[in-house]
Amino acid sequence: MKRSFLVALLLPVLAACSSDHDPQASAAPSTSVAVGVVVDRGVEYGTAEMGSAGERAPLLMDVYRPGGTGRRRPVVVLVHGGGFTQLSRTDNVIVKIAEALAERGIVAVSIDYRLIPQVPVPSPRVQPLLDALPDGDESTAMASAVDDTLTALDHLAEHADELGIDMRRLGLVGGSAGAMTVDHVAYVLDDHGIDGPAITFVASLWGGIFVGAADQLDAGEAALFAVHGDADEQVPVQRSDELVARAEAEGVATEYHRLPGAGHGFYPSGFLLTPVDGGGTSFDRLLDFAEAQLSPQRP
Repeated sequence: MKRSFLVALLLPVLAACSSDHDPQASAAPSTSVAVGVVVDRGVEYGTAEMGSAGERAPLLMDVYRPGGTGRRRPVVVLVHGGGFTQLSRTDNVIVKIAEALAERGIVAVSIDYRLIPQVPVPSPRVQPLLDALPDGDESTAMASAVDDTLTALDHLAEHADELGIDMRRLGLVGGSAGAMTVDHVAYVLDDHGIDGPAITFVASLWGGIFVGAADQLDAGEAALFAVHGDADEQVPVQRSDELVARAEAEGVATEYHRLPGAGHGFYPSGFLLTPVDGGGTSFDRLLDFAEAQLSPQRP
């Protein structure tokens, strides 16, 4: 059953998650300024094994930094969707979220990760997670995406001083395949003996946990912001229902927008345009949740 949910992600429904793909995604690092935000593009955050011959290829991120200097900023890592088969860190809504976070004084980091066509080879550190997943390319890709996210977090920790970031205030945002990735990074790895940094909050956009039951989320773990349409035909809304129910039962701070009649992805869900409970859109609520959870006034 778990495998069928992962396979569903690979169906040709990616029009619902359209992106402005950057043909220069592998270009050398460059710096530009947009909407008052400094953007360092194409920063190499590590290398990873791909292909049957065991080649290693660079992993890239774009870093959106608020203007000004001084105090250390919180940081949010964004992980794109695309069924573990396509799309990139330049997905247009991911970019919009990153820019909006940076405008609120938060460093936002959008990452690429290895995809199924690249034949990813997960490193030994995520082998316990891979062992818990059913056999198949999609499981290998999920484990590889988790692996690459951890590599990105390692890079940020190593360069925290020069980036001016506070890793004690760390958020993860993911959509679809990216949501599954960040859900597993925040809530599952410790149950399999895999180390990772403490996460302050997770934004899971039409995601869920696919290893065992959703009881892997424990008290004291990352606050949860979730969005899921109840007409999602790709990832059943019950996945988010289960994750949110567990968070609430464990006393984890939660905000859940279960959207009636909404589908899968940024546009079918009305993420940018449809008003939700509490005022504003899911996009607006995500920004507010991130800002509140990452506030330096929080204990």
